Amino acid sequence: MTGVGTKDGPCSAVNLKNLGPTGVLVLILLLGFGLRLYRLGEQNIWWDEGHAIWAARQGLRMAAAITARDVHPPLYLWMLSLWMRVAGESEMAVRYLSLIGGMLTVSLTFVVARRLVGRRAALLATLLIAAARFHIWWSQETRMYVWATFFALLSIYFFIRLRHGNAGHWWGYVLASLAALYTLYLAVLVLILENVFVLVTVWKQPRWRRTLFSWGLAQLSTFALYTPWLYAALSQSRTDTGGASFPLYMIWQLYGTVLTTGISTNLDRYVWLVVAISALAMAGVVLFLFDRRQPQRYGFAGWEVGLLLFLPLVLPPLIVWGLSIPRGVYYSPKPEARYLLLLSPLFYTLLAGSMAYYWLRGRWGRVVTAVATLAMLGAFVGVLPGYYAGRYLRDDYHTAMCTLAAYAHPDDAILLVSGDRYPLFLYQYNRYFPDGGPPVYLMPRSHVRFTPENVEEELHPLMERHRRLWLASFERSIQDPDGLAEKWLDAHLRPALTVPQGYNFLRLYTPDGVAPALNPDVRPQHLVNRPLGEASFLGYDLPTTEFRPGDVVRPGLYIQASHSLTLTIEWVDSHERVIERQEMGVGEKVRLMPSFAVFTYTPPGPYRAVIYADAGERVQVGVGRVTRSHRLPRPHIAVHRELELGNGDIRFLGYRLRPATVRRGSELTVELYWQARRRIPVNYTVFVHMLGPFNPATGGPVWAQDDSPPLAGGHPTTRWLPDEVVGDRHIINVPVNAPPGEYQIEVGMYDPRTGERLAVPDSDQGRILLGTIQVVGR
Repeated sequence: MTGVGTKDGPCSAVNLKNLGPTGVLVLILLLGFGLRLYRLGEQNIWWDEGHAIWAARQGLRMAAAITARDVHPPLYLWMLSLWMRVAGESEMAVRYLSLIGGMLTVSLTFVVARRLVGRRAALLATLLIAAARFHIWWSQETRMYVWATFFALLSIYFFIRLRHGNAGHWWGYVLASLAALYTLYLAVLVLILENVFVLVTVWKQPRWRRTLFSWGLAQLSTFALYTPWLYAALSQSRTDTGGASFPLYMIWQLYGTVLTTGISTNLDRYVWLVVAISALAMAGVVLFLFDRRQPQRYGFAGWEVGLLLFLPLVLPPLIVWGLSIPRGVYYSPKPEARYLLLLSPLFYTLLAGSMAYYWLRGRWGRVVTAVATLAMLGAFVGVLPGYYAGRYLRDDYHTAMCTLAAYAHPDDAILLVSGDRYPLFLYQYNRYFPDGGPPVYLMPRSHVRFTPENVEEELHPLMERHRRLWLASFERSIQDPDGLAEKWLDAHLRPALTVPQGYNFLRLYTPDGVAPALNPDVRPQHLVNRPLGEASFLGYDLPTTEFRPGDVVRPGLYIQASHSLTLTIEWVDSHERVIERQEMGVGEKVRLMPSFAVFTYTPPGPYRAVIYADAGERVQVGVGRVTRSHRLPRPHIAVHRELELGNGDIRFLGYRLRPATVRRGSELTVELYWQARRRIPVNYTVFVHMLGPFNPATGGPVWAQDDSPPLAGGHPTTRWLPDEVVGDRHIINVPVNAPPGEYQIEVGMYDPRTGERLAVPDSDQGRILLGTIQVVGR
C-alpha cells in the first residue's frame, strides 16, 4: 500500500487505501482514456482532417504520391487508410486512431519518466499528460501529430535503453526513429535532441569510442532507410517564398501557453500562469544539473537527466522559428501550436521531476510541493470545460446530403464550387453515397476561377451532357466570388429546389423548373409510418441533434397524402410552450423541410416538432436539444410607464437610462422593457434616438441612434411569448462633437420591410419620449 510520507515523490501525498502504484496508474490511464473519448465524434470534420481522409481513401500508393507533393510524410495516411477499411469513416471512427496514439503516448510517458525521475514522479507526469488539454486536443484530431509524438517518445525510450549498451535495442531505436520521421518531418527534432545529448555526454563514458561508433551507425542506418522517401519527396516539394518571419519571443510564448493550457489564442491572458509553471520547470532543470545529491538512474547521472529534460524546452521553439523564416527554398510553415507537441511528454516529466525533488526536502518542501501540484492540476483541469464546450456537430453539409439522397438521379451532375474545401464535401458525400452517386465535378474544371469569359466554356458542356444540374456552392469565395456560375445557370435553366445553409446553398436546376419528385427507393433516416389526418407521416431525416445560437434546425419530414392539404408544424420546448408555428402545403408524396432558427435567447433544452392537419392526428418528433442559449434576464425597471403599441400586441412597460449624465465620446445605456400580449407576426425593429439641437450632419435633431432588432437580434418579436417581459438593451455612442446640454431620448418600433412605425397613444410620430439626459464635456 502506498502511504503518506513515501519517499519517492509527491504523488504519495494521496493515501489511496488498498491501491498500489499499479492501481493508481490504471486509474490515470482510465482518466486519460475517458477525457479523450468524451465528445470524440461530436465535432465537424475540419479541412485538414477532410484532406487526410480524402487522401487515405485513394489507397496506399496514391496516398504516398499525394503526400509527396504536400508537406508531410506518408506513414500516418497509410495507417489511416488501413484503419478506415476496418473501422469506417464516421467522425468518431476516423478520430479513434488518434485516440489510440494518444493513449499509447500517455502509457509510454510513465515508462520513460520512471527511468528518468522515479516511479512516483512518473505517476504525476502521466497524470499531467493524461489531463493536458494540449495532448487531448491532438488525440481527438484526424492528424498525424499525436502519432509522431508517440514514435518520438518511443525513440527516446530505446535511446535510454541503449545507454546500458544493450545492442538488442539498437533496431528498436532505428525503427522508432524511422517511424517518427515517416510520420512528420519535424520529428527530426528528436534526432537532433539525442545527438546533442550524446555529443555532450559521451566523453564521460569509459568506452566512448565504441559508444560513438555504435551511435553513428544507428544514425546512418536511420538516414539510409529514410533516403528513398527523401528522394521521392524533395523532387516534388513545394516552395513558398511568401510570408513573414515571426518574432522568436512569440514562439516561446506560444510554446509555454499551449504546453500549460492547450490554448493557442489570446496568449497575453495566460502570461502569469505560463511564467509560474515555466519558472517551476526551469527550477527543476537547475536542480537536476547542479544538485550533486540527485541519484543516478538507469545509467543517467542527475545532471544528464537535467540536460535531457532541458533540451526539449530549447530546441522546438528555436527550430520551428528557424523553419518559419521565408527562404524561397522548400516550404516555410507558419508557426502553429501542433508543431510543438512532439516533445511535450518530456516537459510534463520535467514538471513531475521538479515536484519530486521538492517533496524530498522536508516538511516545507512537501507543503510547497502539495500546493504547487494542486495549483498545476487545477490549471490543467480548469481549461478543459472550455475545450469541450466548442465540440458539437453542426449541420454543415448534412441537410444538403439528405436532400441529394432524396432527389438526386444517377444521371444528374453535381457542380461543386468550393475552392480547396472540396475534401469536406466529398467526405460527407461518400458517406451518404458509399456505392457511388451522381458524378461530382470540381468547378471550374479548367481554370483557377470563374470569369465572364470562361463560365460558358465551363458550364455549357455539362448542361449538354446532363439534363439536371445541382449547384453545390460551399465556400465559393475563391473560385466564384461574384456568383457567375449561379447567374449563368439562372439564365439557361430554371431553379427547381434550393436548400440554403447560411452563406452556402445547394440548388437543383432543370429545364422546366418543376419541383422534383422523391426517388421511389428513398428511405427516411427514421421510419415512423403513422396516420396524420388524411395523410400519413412516413418518417424523417435529422442531420444532427444539438443546436446553438446561429444554427437552424431543418428536419426532413416525409409525408404521403391522397390530395393537397395544409399542415401545421409547431416547435415546442420542454415546458410545452409553442415557440414558433409554421404552415406548409403538402402534395402527394413530399419531403417537407421546415426550419427553426436558434437565437441567443431561444429557450434552451430539448425540442420537438408537432405536426398536424386541421382535424387530424398529431405526430410528435424529437428534433434535438438547444444548448448555449440564454434565458431572458429578469427585468429591473427604473421608470414604469405603460403604453400599448400598434393594435395592442405589444406593451411598453418602462425604461432605465444609465448614466443620467454622460460625457461626450462615451456610451449611454438605454434599457427598454416590453411585453407581448399575444403572438406577434412581424419581426419589428426597435429605434432609440438621442434628440437635441439641430445637427447639420443629420439635418435634424438626431445626434445618436441605435436601430436594431430586440436584444441585438437575439430575440426577434415573432418569438415573444404572450405575457413574456423582454428587457431590451441598446448602447448609444454619444458623439464627441455633441454640444453640452440636455437631450431627449425617443424610442419606438417599426416594420423594417416598410419603415412604418407602430402607433403610440398620444403621438402622431409613433414614438415614446423618455426622460432626458445631460451631456457634458470630456
